[in-house]
Amino acid sequence: MTSRSRYFLGLYASFEFLNHPKAIRAYLYTTNQLERLIKELKRRTKVVEVFCGPEALEKLVYLMLVQENERLLAEIQLGSCRAPGHTQ
Repeated sequence: MTSRSRYFLGLYASFEFLNHPKAIRAYLYTTNQLERLIKELKRRTKVVEVFCGPEALEKLVYLMLVQENERLLAEIQLGSCRAPGHTQ
């Protein structure tokens, strides 16, 4: 693969987020939401402290992801989905 083809492949990949609906592009453009989700997961696991098994931790992660998904879908439906510092 030539350097030119690698450049265009990387350029194409960097604009992949434009294929998604405009309402969620700001979330995809930045990693802030992912960082916030990981921070919240750490906070919740510290509150629980002891899990009775791996399944309990998996359930906590699953429920957090469901909750975040519902919140994001509600924001998209209301048209208020914006990442901090980004305008549409």
